[in-house]
Amino acid sequence: MSAAVTQIALEVSLNKHFYIPRAVSSMFTGKADLLDDLRHCLFDSSTQIEKQHVQKRFIIYGLGGSGKTEFCCKFAQDNRQSFWGVFWINASSPESVQHTYSAIAHAGGLEPNQRAAKDWLANLDHPWLLIIDNADDLNTPLDELFPEGDRGIVLVTTRNPLNRIHGTVGEGSYHFEKLAEAEANDLLLRAAGEPTPWSTTAIEYAGKITTRLGFLALAILQAGKAIAKRMATLSNYLDVYDQSWQRIRRFRRKPSARAGKEGTVSMNVYSSYEIIFRGLEATDSVTTQDAIQLIKMFSFFSWEDLRVDVLTNSVEHPKRQLEYDEAESVKPAATLDTPPQSWKQMFKGWAIWAVMKMNADRTGPILPSVLQDEREAFDEDRLMDALDQLNQLSLIYYQDATDSYSMHPLIHKWVRERPQMSTGEQALWCQAASTTLSRSILFPPLDETASAVSLRRHLVPHISHVLKCAKDIDDMLVENQKARRSTWFMTRSGFGRLQAIELAKFSLIYVQNGYFSEAEALQVKTRDYVCARLGMDHVAARRITLFLAGTYSLQVRTNKAGELINEVLQACRESLGPCHPETLRVMNMLGACRRFQGRFKEGRELLEEAIEAMSETLGPDHEDTLEAMTNLGGLMYMYLNYAEARDLHTKAVDGLTKALGGAHEKTLVAKESLAMACFSFEGDVLVRGEAAHDLMVEVLAERTSRLGKEHPWTLFAVLNLAKSKRGLGDYTEAERLLRTTIPIAQRNLGENHFGTLAGITHLAQVLARQGRFDEAEQIFNDVIQRHRYASSARADGEHPDRIGALWLLMGCYQMHGKIDDAIQVGNELLKAISTIGGEGLGLLHPFAKRLESRLDELSLLRDKSDDVPSGMALITA
Repeated sequence: MSAAVTQIALEVSLNKHFYIPRAVSSMFTGKADLLDDLRHCLFDSSTQIEKQHVQKRFIIYGLGGSGKTEFCCKFAQDNRQSFWGVFWINASSPESVQHTYSAIAHAGGLEPNQRAAKDWLANLDHPWLLIIDNADDLNTPLDELFPEGDRGIVLVTTRNPLNRIHGTVGEGSYHFEKLAEAEANDLLLRAAGEPTPWSTTAIEYAGKITTRLGFLALAILQAGKAIAKRMATLSNYLDVYDQSWQRIRRFRRKPSARAGKEGTVSMNVYSSYEIIFRGLEATDSVTTQDAIQLIKMFSFFSWEDLRVDVLTNSVEHPKRQLEYDEAESVKPAATLDTPPQSWKQMFKGWAIWAVMKMNADRTGPILPSVLQDEREAFDEDRLMDALDQLNQLSLIYYQDATDSYSMHPLIHKWVRERPQMSTGEQALWCQAASTTLSRSILFPPLDETASAVSLRRHLVPHISHVLKCAKDIDDMLVENQKARRSTWFMTRSGFGRLQAIELAKFSLIYVQNGYFSEAEALQVKTRDYVCARLGMDHVAARRITLFLAGTYSLQVRTNKAGELINEVLQACRESLGPCHPETLRVMNMLGACRRFQGRFKEGRELLEEAIEAMSETLGPDHEDTLEAMTNLGGLMYMYLNYAEARDLHTKAVDGLTKALGGAHEKTLVAKESLAMACFSFEGDVLVRGEAAHDLMVEVLAERTSRLGKEHPWTLFAVLNLAKSKRGLGDYTEAERLLRTTIPIAQRNLGENHFGTLAGITHLAQVLARQGRFDEAEQIFNDVIQRHRYASSARADGEHPDRIGALWLLMGCYQMHGKIDDAIQVGNELLKAISTIGGEGLGLLHPFAKRLESRLDELSLLRDKSDDVPSGMALITA
């Protein structure tokens, strides 16, 4: 193979990732000289930027609709094979930045979040291009969006001319204002479908139109599409345009937020768009009416990355959910001795039934006609016809790579805020968007399919936008009511059963994508409504409460989580009885939560009671019983009862492997717990160290494959694999694993997440075992700060993880020969354990006797300090 052929093959295979805001239009016109100039200054190895080790950045700034994004997409397309990866982020809002950066992180196999993506790009050895599009948000400094370091090339589109200071190569920036006259005329005539060669008359008409439109690319493209669809002609377009302009000015309810040149530019685009829209309204075909309804609804989604399967799933998924729910409802109930219902309970049940009937939807869901389920087969061809019509008119743009659509931000805004769009109609189409999103989401366990998992990431910006629009509309309705001094004819939409279901589904998507605070806000609102209407005796109230408790746990707010789980447990005991499976499952959840709160005695009692009752009612081999055994084994470990912990974990592993398979997450948790029970509190090997190490290798491999290398459960597996290597004396590999994983945990989980703190604590212990005492002590003293455990420790008790870190620091001081420091930490530790778990139970824990023994030993060492050398010989079990 010749060198030339080899080089071509390498170039063809270089590009692996190619993500741009939208496909380059076949109508792209002009800017060839700028494209060549940009390529030269970015790729010329002789440019000074190469010697300065500064990231190459170029800023494209100018008016909205002037072709900035199209230019960057064209550059990316023309130079695709020069980059291993081409990526983009939507910088129009902090939420869209987070979402699109998360998509980049996912492409890199990382936990989807902004920090992970930026770190990945900053350290990527392959050449990459990042397009930062619509960087117009004044509340988000542009420099915060750049990956660190000097790698990669960044193109920025913005309307803010001040952002041009961030350009670092060549001229640093281009100012896009308008097309050249010849380019503008060419774009119009091609978009209008005028046959070539163009006549002198056609060119003259085109010149008048493009001049009137300010040579603005987007407005010209819309004009051409209107002419192509015979909504106007070259000769009368300006008359139609002027009528549209005057209509907008007459019906506009309030002045534009932008004045001067920017406002005129927007009006040029809006007037051109309005001609197309009114042409659609004048057509009575089913396809056209579907297109009008869809684009109105799309204006309440995010403007980019609207996948077709969101629309099709909104029709198909409700049917699947209904079939599943009906199948579950006919399953035989467990044969349990449940207490008979009192008259009060029966009356409440009837009341709940009545409330649900009153809140039930009396009409079908608010949806575009093409998505409404008439209990017939879904007509997907009808949907695609409507989408194709919008695409042909350039009102939306199709992305073949992702099978999705996007809208230009100016068109997206105008559809939503047309003068003819009343507040009531806005509310209608906002609800249609919300309903469509909600219906596309399945509840567990139906949401575990590969397609459902893939869809989750793409729903976040649409959910955020529709919720923001709903709030704006709600506020507008309130203002309208105040202005009219009356409310009887205009009431707010209120919050009912439909909204509760929608918010519950939206919160599920937020949780699955790591947006815990957003999920919490929706869950609190839903829980308040459900509990007020139905009470905690109803299964829906208990489920949403446990859902909220899980969200608190994910935020390491285990105290809040424990309060809610305990509330559910009391409701289950009263309404279902103490031995009902749901009661026992919640009891298990609370017992596990109490362990993380350091309330060991209460947790142990709950878990032992749950296991005994589950063994009788469900059987000792049921997965719920075995899961409770795993949790109890973890508590036995905290009591330093390693043998009993191993026995419980072994039974759980064997049973769960048989019931669920060796790769199920519950089985992996049990295997991980068994592996850790083979090491002492200090990390010394007790029994079966090699087998424990092999278990952790298996768990890590399975989680990496199924969940990704940065998922929290995967990070915990790396942490525990490092612990097993530390226990086997492989300190070098243990340190490498921890130093690699801790920054990821800090980035993804937070500085004070219990997993992050545990990793830092283990790193300090590894350093101490290598005799690197100064490094270890510095880390220990940072990690034992009490405020870092505040969200999980009760007011009257210490968190067990902090106590563990204090214990290891005391040992480090002892190994270092700092006996006085070790005694001082030991005395602090003795005071701390007296409150562990609250209620003064700490001194009854076996660890208290062990600590007292260690303090006695240290006192003897201090008395004989002149005769006793420092160092590793002072280590005690």
